[in-house]
Amino acid sequence: MRKKRPTPPSALTDIAFLLLLFFLIMAITSFQTPVPLDPAQAQAQKIDLSTIPTLYIAKDGKIYQEGRLLTIEQVEEKPSYSLLADRSTGFSTIHPIIEALKNKGVETLHLLVEEQE
Repeated sequence: MRKKRPTPPSALTDIAFLLLLFFLIMAITSFQTPVPLDPAQAQAQKIDLSTIPTLYIAKDGKIYQEGRLLTIEQVEEKPSYSLLADRSTGFSTIHPIIEALKNKGVETLHLLVEEQE
């Protein structure tokens, strides 16, 4: 009968490091909104929105920013915002949020939609 060779401890650390690296890369590349949204589709103008903060509006009218639930009073005063709402969210839900942002001094509001295929 053959003797088993012991597994070198460095092999286990290599495997652990590779798994950690894999999960970090997957976490960085997968972007998810804080609530499931089905955005409206329309012809869209493409602009770089990486520096503009985005507000997400759920079907029930709740506002999220960077995964945090906010009230309209908690939204910071900035000159521009981008807004992404679910397709089934009624305008009667979105309109008061737009008006409150206008009263807070928001000059530019980018309404985000999914591009038509």
